[in-house]
Amino acid sequence: MELKGIEGLLAKQGYTGDKPFEWQEPEPLTESLKPVEKLPVEIIPKPFRGWVADVAYRMQCPIDFNAAACMVIIGAIIGAGCGVKPKKKDDWLVVPNLWGGVVGRPGTMKSPALAEMLKPLARLESAAKESYDDQLAYFEGSKEACKAQKEAVKAKMIQAAKGNKDMSLDELKHEFVNLPTPDEPVWHRYKTNDSTIEKLAELLKDNPRGILLFRDELVGLLASWDKSGREPDRAFFLEAWNGQGSITSDRIGRGTVHVENACVSILGGIQPAKLLAYLYQATSELENDGLVQRLQFLVYPDEMANSKIVDKYPDLFARDIAYETIKKLANMDFRKYGAISSDGENIPFFQFDEQGQQLFYHWLNHLNGKIQADEPPIILEHLNKYRSLMPSIALIDHLANIAAGTAEGAITANSAALAVAWCEYLESHMRRIYGLVGDVSQRAAGELAKKLKTGILQDGFSVRDVYRQGWHLLTTKEAAKAACDELEEGGWLHSEITEKGKTRMIYRINPKIPQKA
Repeated sequence: MELKGIEGLLAKQGYTGDKPFEWQEPEPLTESLKPVEKLPVEIIPKPFRGWVADVAYRMQCPIDFNAAACMVIIGAIIGAGCGVKPKKKDDWLVVPNLWGGVVGRPGTMKSPALAEMLKPLARLESAAKESYDDQLAYFEGSKEACKAQKEAVKAKMIQAAKGNKDMSLDELKHEFVNLPTPDEPVWHRYKTNDSTIEKLAELLKDNPRGILLFRDELVGLLASWDKSGREPDRAFFLEAWNGQGSITSDRIGRGTVHVENACVSILGGIQPAKLLAYLYQATSELENDGLVQRLQFLVYPDEMANSKIVDKYPDLFARDIAYETIKKLANMDFRKYGAISSDGENIPFFQFDEQGQQLFYHWLNHLNGKIQADEPPIILEHLNKYRSLMPSIALIDHLANIAAGTAEGAITANSAALAVAWCEYLESHMRRIYGLVGDVSQRAAGELAKKLKTGILQDGFSVRDVYRQGWHLLTTKEAAKAACDELEEGGWLHSEITEKGKTRMIYRINPKIPQKA
């Protein structure tokens, strides 16, 4: 039966006795990545548009990297300092807290693009540290003065207790209790690169608007949440996504830390292959906890086809406008610019103007129709979170224009339309990213085909010869075998059973494959 099975396989592959295998022209491989929309520069908030476009051009990287990072960073600066109530009468409040990142292979300029967008935060943090150091020196002096005053009053209290009738013990007690205590200065923070959730809670207590957690390699952060003993970390961040929930942390040694608004933004870069494990998790009913769906600003653009060397001076005018707008947003009292304060709510908010309100309702009805469509559950879950994404983007654009002096009052229809355009753009990237799960074998076959064209693999190679190289998408035995199967079906390879030494399967390479250096 085993021999018949092998003979049947050989016959199916074109063997008839000793007749040599006849190679056909290899079939062209189809592009497996789903198409994505190109980023319309017009959807970048106007105060940042020139800066983002200039940086992307000089770096010769997809503008998507810079634009997505810019939006996440601006959302983090606003944080829980201001929200939006998308409906006219409902008390539903949205905080513009965003999670996002950039997806691309090594060498696609992910890290430099992110680093350039973070420079305004570095300036803010430098100024905040200088101010903190100045205040700290004054605080230390005030603390010692307060300590001396308390010691003096305590000395008088001792004399009064011993019977000195010139001093009233009750009056001295009142004076001691009411001695002014200097407030310890707060070091205003805008971002952190690594932090335990206990330390993060302390940072959030001192920075009520929230904080940006940036990791150049986002997978390092995600992987840390999966380590044994770090289970509470994942839950903490999932709760901190909407930016409004309060958290009380009780720890021995640290005491009790209460955070009124747990608001954490996340930004970083990630390689497609390293993202796959989390996409598989998201598609599993048992393991899906909504983590990937929260990465609403995750973009995976096409790589630049014709990059060139660009050596030109930065557009300082555009950069200064962007930096100054960010600085104003960081220090803005939103109530002074039209934000509404309601009794019992600690986050001021904006609402849409009449035209913007109608546009939001129209968009929301359209979104509800998508959510009821016959789509994979993971797609519907992701789209469902767009309910808060659209008003968040509209608020970010509106506040940026207020800071630049070009808007006032309620959120306009222009900002609402810009937010709708962002959602449509991000949806195409979301579909490409989730499509990685279904298309992984085809993409792995594409990667293997590239290696075959270079001649790096010898005729008669095995599956082991492929996965031991550690090539992109071909790092496991299963992935390498799936890629070989795809290429055999397309006529690029032909499998044979060899009896030399241990019986094993080898692959012959179609000599008609065009070679390239």
